[in-house]
Amino acid sequence: MASELDGLRAASGELAGTAATRYPEIAVRAERLEERLAKGRFHVSVLGEFKRGKSTFINALLGRELLPTGVLPLTAVSTEVAFGDPGAVVVHLDGTRTEVGLDDLADYVTEARNPENERQVQRVEAMVPVPLLEPGVVLVDTPGIGSIYLHNTEAARNALLDADGAVLVLSADAPLSDQERELLASLAERQAPTFFVLNKVDHLSPDERDEVRRFVAEAVAAELGRKETLYCLAARPALEARLRAKKLTDDAGDFPAFEADLHEFIARDLVDARLAAARRELGRLGRELSDAVGLEASSLAVDAETLASRVEEFRLAATHERQAMADERTLLTRDAGQLAKRIGDDLYRFAAAAPAKWRRQLEDVARSAPVADVEDQLRAVVEQAVVDRFEVFRQQEADYAEESWAELAERYRYRTEERVNAVRTAAADLFDVQLPRVTVPEVAEERERFFYLFLHVGSSSEAIGRLGRRLLPSSLVRRRMLAQAQRHLTQEFDKHAGRARWDLTQRLEAVRQRFEKAMAAELERTIDAILAAAERAEGLRRSTEVERKKRSADAAAVLDAATRALDLGAGA
Repeated sequence: MASELDGLRAASGELAGTAATRYPEIAVRAERLEERLAKGRFHVSVLGEFKRGKSTFINALLGRELLPTGVLPLTAVSTEVAFGDPGAVVVHLDGTRTEVGLDDLADYVTEARNPENERQVQRVEAMVPVPLLEPGVVLVDTPGIGSIYLHNTEAARNALLDADGAVLVLSADAPLSDQERELLASLAERQAPTFFVLNKVDHLSPDERDEVRRFVAEAVAAELGRKETLYCLAARPALEARLRAKKLTDDAGDFPAFEADLHEFIARDLVDARLAAARRELGRLGRELSDAVGLEASSLAVDAETLASRVEEFRLAATHERQAMADERTLLTRDAGQLAKRIGDDLYRFAAAAPAKWRRQLEDVARSAPVADVEDQLRAVVEQAVVDRFEVFRQQEADYAEESWAELAERYRYRTEERVNAVRTAAADLFDVQLPRVTVPEVAEERERFFYLFLHVGSSSEAIGRLGRRLLPSSLVRRRMLAQAQRHLTQEFDKHAGRARWDLTQRLEAVRQRFEKAMAAELERTIDAILAAAERAEGLRRSTEVERKKRSADAAAVLDAATRALDLGAGA
C-alpha cells in the first residue's frame, strides 16, 4: 500500500513538472494531488448552503473556536484545517504564501473583512494539534452556496471538485433547498465518501425532530437513489460542551454517533479511500495529457486551412454523437418509465388481491373474541396483514427494480462508451493520431437501493364506542366491527401500495437523471479536450520557430509522464 502511494505521488510530481509550461491547468491539479499524497492527506469538504452552521460544526469537531462564526453569511474563502503546530498560511491567487496567526483568520476568510475577496486569497491553510486530524484528514470549511455573494458559491463548488470526501450539512430550520438538491446530485456523481448531517435540531421538539428527520431522509434518498444515514445533531451545544470540557448532553443529538462513525471511517477505510481517489485522479490527468500531446503534434503537421477544415469536420461528428446520445436518452427514459409502470401495476394488483387472504382470519376474530376486545384484535390482524404480506411483496418489487435498473444502466453505459470512443475515433482519423479506446466507468458494483420507508398502520376513524357496545346487540356490534376492519384492511393496502409506488418510482427517476447526467458529462469532457488541444496547436503555430522546437523537444518527456500516470491510474 505504501509503495503504491509513493508511486502515485512520484508520478503526480513528474506530471506536474512536465506539464507546467504548456498545460498549466493539468499541472496545478497534479501539484495538488502530489501535495495531498506527500502529506498523506485526505480532504473532506464540509458543504452546504450559507448559514447552515458549517463553521460551528467544524469547531465542535475540533473542540475549539478556530473558524469565525456569525449571524450573517460569513465564510468567503475556503479554510483547510490540518494537523500540525498551531499556525496558518494564506495562499494567494498568484501563488504567494503569507504566514499568519490563527487569530487573524477572519481578516482573510470572512466576507466582512475580505469583501468579494479583495485580498485575492485562494485558500487558507490552518494547522492545529487535534487528534482527529492526525491520520491525514483535512477538514475544509467552504463558503455557503446560495448566498447573495456569487463568488462564494463558485468557491464552494471548486472545493467540492478538490474533495476526496465530503460532509453535507443541512439545517432543521430550512431543510433541503434547491441548491442543496443540486449539491446532492454533484456528490452522487463524484461517488466520494459522504456523510449527511442535519444541524440545529436542538430547537425542535422530539415530535418535530422525528418529522423533519423523516422528511429530509426521504428527500436525500430520493435524490441519491439510496438510503443514507442522517445524523440529526446540534453543533452549537456540542461546541459549548467541548469548550467547557463537559460531557455532551442530549441537546447535541447524534453528534457523538457522527464522531464515532467518522473515527471508524478514518481507522478502517481512509487509506483505501485515499488510494482510490488518487488513482482515479492520476488516471484522468494522464489521459487528458496524453490526448493533448498527440492531438497538438498532429495538428501542427498540417497547414492552418487544413486544420480549420478538420476542426469543423470534428465539430460535425461531435454533433452527430450528441444527437445519437440524445436519442438513446429518450429510449432510456422510455424504458425506465415502462419499468416504473410495471412496478406500479404490480403494487396495485397486489393491493387489490391481498385483503381477500385475510378475510377468514378477520371473520374468526369477529366471531370468537370477547366483544370488549374485538376492535383491538381486529386492528392487530390488520396490522399483521400489512406488515407481513405487504413488506414481503414490497421487498420483491424493490429487488426487481434494482436488478432491472442495473440492466438498463449497463446497456446505456455501454452505448455511452461507444459514443465517447466514436468521438475519439473521429478525432484520430481526422488528425491522424493514435487515440486508444477508453472505458467509461461501469455502473457501481453496489446496487442502487430502492428502499421504501414503511408507513405505520393508522387507526380506523369508525370505532364503535363503549356506549354503543352496551346498547347494541353483540351480534350487530361484531358485524359492524368486522365490516369496519375489512374496509380498514383494504384502505391500508391501497395506501401502502400508493406510497411504495411513489417512493420507488421517484427513486428510479432520480437515479436515471443522475446517471444520464454523468454519462453526458463523459462525452462532453472528451469533445472539449479534443477541441482544446486543436486550439492550443493553433496558438503554438503562431509562436516563434525556437518556441516550437522547444515544444517538440519537451513533447517526449510529457508523453512519457502521461503514459506512466495512465498505467498507475489503472492500478497497473
